[in-house]
Amino acid sequence: MVQSEKEGSVIKVSSILFGLIVSLILLLIGSFSLGLVISLSNAANQSASRILFIVNYLAIFIGGIVAAYSAGGRGWANGGFVGLIYMLVIVLLGSLWNPVIFSFSLLSRIIIGFLISAFGGMIGVNII
Repeated sequence: MVQSEKEGSVIKVSSILFGLIVSLILLLIGSFSLGLVISLSNAANQSASRILFIVNYLAIFIGGIVAAYSAGGRGWANGGFVGLIYMLVIVLLGSLWNPVIFSFSLLSRIIIGFLISAFGGMIGVNII
């Protein structure tokens, strides 16, 4: 646990891990649900890819809220680290099936993940 001089300014690793686990569970639930819908319907793969992006970023947003609420302070940092670690885990898992090509697109997705989760953290720290 990293702690600064102020009482409310704490970055809690346990809260970040909790938010990360919540995000990954939400991603699994969303992915399985989307797979079930696609297998039972005639939905196109292109629309499924877009929906999966939405599910992915929604999971990061909620994980940021959970982490910041659990930490009780520094919402942007606690939430942002959830998004950053989450995106790195997704990239590493994806590299098991496809080679990772470091590009502006990949970097922008990681930054967007950080920003969405940090925004969720800002909201989460202000929840009563």
